[in-house]
Amino acid sequence: MAKRIVFIENRALYFLYNANYCGVSVDEIEKRAHICYDTRMRSYFTYPIYASCLPNGFELNSFAANNIRRVFRHHHEFYELYFFLSGHAEFLLQDRAVDLQKNTLLLIPPDYSHSLRFLDEDSVYQRTVLWIQPELLAGVSGEDWSEPLELRLSEADGVTIGQLLSLLDGEQTKLEHDFSAFEGRDTVCADYIRLIFTQITRLRERSGNASAFLRRVQTYLSAHLLEDLRAETIAAALHMGKTHLMRRFHTESGVTLHQYIVKLRLQRARRLLAQGVGAGESAAQSGFSDYTTFYKAFVRAYGLSPSSFGEGFQIASSNSEVVSAKSE
Repeated sequence: MAKRIVFIENRALYFLYNANYCGVSVDEIEKRAHICYDTRMRSYFTYPIYASCLPNGFELNSFAANNIRRVFRHHHEFYELYFFLSGHAEFLLQDRAVDLQKNTLLLIPPDYSHSLRFLDEDSVYQRTVLWIQPELLAGVSGEDWSEPLELRLSEADGVTIGQLLSLLDGEQTKLEHDFSAFEGRDTVCADYIRLIFTQITRLRERSGNASAFLRRVQTYLSAHLLEDLRAETIAAALHMGKTHLMRRFHTESGVTLHQYIVKLRLQRARRLLAQGVGAGESAAQSGFSDYTTFYKAFVRAYGLSPSSFGEGFQIASSNSEVVSAKSE
């Protein structure tokens, strides 16, 4: 029977049917997992997952779990389509953090390192993940998918993507359990993948058409993050009505204007904390009017205090230096 090993949280993440498919022995995986455990995930080892893990050219999985802190940083030789359904989590793509909300859709091209950090251990994290070999995707879609894609879907669009993934899952089950009785089933699966990416292409185009307004507002916010960013101030600077600004921003981005501003300021504060800047100074340099507001927003978003977050990065840096010294 095919062997599947999944290492999550304190272990390297691997999806393995057998040692030959991925080109990595089980002993080597366990050895690497032990390294990750010893360093408590504080140094950035990155592991490849090979395209040979997908003998059918694709694989679809759905996950629902709690009590997990993170999926370790890794990268693939294939595409990953990630559809987030519930929970409170953060996706780290290269060095960029993506706050995951219901109906967030991500496409990660090959060789982009990424990891998943769960911010609330009591929540149930539901997500559907589709892995696709580059050759298969090129065969079903003529679009350029060489750059990461992030889409915030409406409820209706989320239902549509969910239904298409569910149909593909049904065909995958038939393909795995009774392939001999369903000649051409792989072609049917490819057709469903084509439909999924046709829909994603439409969503990407729609997002691009709607983004002129968003880009204008987002550019202004980024440039004036340390200034007064009340809605009436922004509306006056951009020569539009306050109500129009707030409603349209919410409709096109999926979050309120206030939520987006707080998110930008928290992301800036995180970068400063990671660089060793103190919590109070990070708050001030990120546009928060007072430390109490910053502290409450940070704990609510990330589940730990700003000081603890900064200390964690200092420990990570120290451990990385120790590991590097040992390897030399």
